[in-house]
Amino acid sequence: MNASEIFESASKSPLLKDPYVQKVWNLIQDKSLYEKSPDYLKALRRSLLRECLDFFSRHSDYYPKLFENLGISPRSAELEDLAKLAIPSDVLRGDGHKQFLIKDVDQGGENFMSSGTTGKEPVRVYRSPLDLAIMIIANTILFEHIYGDYLEPGKGIALFMAAPELRHRLNFVAFVHLTLENKRIPLLYGMNLVQSSQGGSAWQKLEPNRDALIKFLKSKEEPKLFFTAPAGVHLMSQRFETMNLINRIIYKLATGAPPVNLGKGGVIVTGGGSKGYDLPKYDVIVEKARRYFTAKGKNGEDVPVPFMDVLGMTETLTALIARFGSHGMIPTPLTEVFLLNPKTFEPLEEGSNEGVLGIFNPFVTSWFECFYPGDIMQVSPWDGYYGRQFHYVRRLTVEEGWDLQRACGGTLEELMRRK
Repeated sequence: MNASEIFESASKSPLLKDPYVQKVWNLIQDKSLYEKSPDYLKALRRSLLRECLDFFSRHSDYYPKLFENLGISPRSAELEDLAKLAIPSDVLRGDGHKQFLIKDVDQGGENFMSSGTTGKEPVRVYRSPLDLAIMIIANTILFEHIYGDYLEPGKGIALFMAAPELRHRLNFVAFVHLTLENKRIPLLYGMNLVQSSQGGSAWQKLEPNRDALIKFLKSKEEPKLFFTAPAGVHLMSQRFETMNLINRIIYKLATGAPPVNLGKGGVIVTGGGSKGYDLPKYDVIVEKARRYFTAKGKNGEDVPVPFMDVLGMTETLTALIARFGSHGMIPTPLTEVFLLNPKTFEPLEEGSNEGVLGIFNPFVTSWFECFYPGDIMQVSPWDGYYGRQFHYVRRLTVEEGWDLQRACGGTLEELMRRK
């Protein structure tokens, strides 16, 4: 489905007649939430948790038994109860997600999955048309808030260092594709998916799409939005750095780059964080990229090319996004982000600032989206609407009882580095 078909299908969902779904549908479109205080939003999320538990109790035979077994009452639930309700991502491998879907879930949606590079069944999550519409709206508003400007429909051009086939597999690619499609902003895919000589895997190999890259580099449209895994911008910078003088002149004549001029409002958006085994640290990638990528501010002034890092997983409907020049990841106002003790998986004690990331999205209508993907995060104060920001530290290790599962951005990064 394209973006317009998703919204048309979502508008016909019988679930929109449910008072709770109607409430969250309105809330995810409310931009004023970004101006509220952290205390106001925390109270709102607690209220939504209770209403969310009631919604799933009414639409499923599975959830009432689960809540009873855990000793959780929808009427009196607290945010601390999310530690009991959160499931590990491994439970969602294969057909594991189906057990959590409500009995009247909207059909005709899409399935997204992880890479399966661990050798296990990939994590697989179904998104109904209504959830896809919510995904587009909520992520777009969050992106524009962090970006600091409204994405004007039909204005600009975007390049995604991914293959178009991944649009129907990776959650992060789908979000970017559908958001830009909804904004009528042309999206070019900078990679082709080709057959691997080794075969046997749906994940084959990504190779650069020269025509798309040249079209993006030569375009005069503004702003230019460049979406990639950290490896993508690193490899482009590395290529510019190692060109000899003659090749650089030829490339400059053919494409106008380097530098890559992203124009007024141009931005580089990286997905998944810098998790590659042999990549430089993220700050080093940014510093090197700014030698070869340029951008201008809203008033046409020269600015260091802005970077926005996005943390998205197959399991979450909405991303966490870092502000310009910051490592701190920020969720939507309605997303409850919490940290767990990595040894006991219980809520962290007051004052603790590092633990296992947990996420609860009360606006997902098809299943109770509360999980932990196996990331260690740090938390620090922030003076914005959420009051806190989250810093990626590392994945849990096998020794800590976790088989590594790459997130969407990590998967793209791995594919681009694969020989």
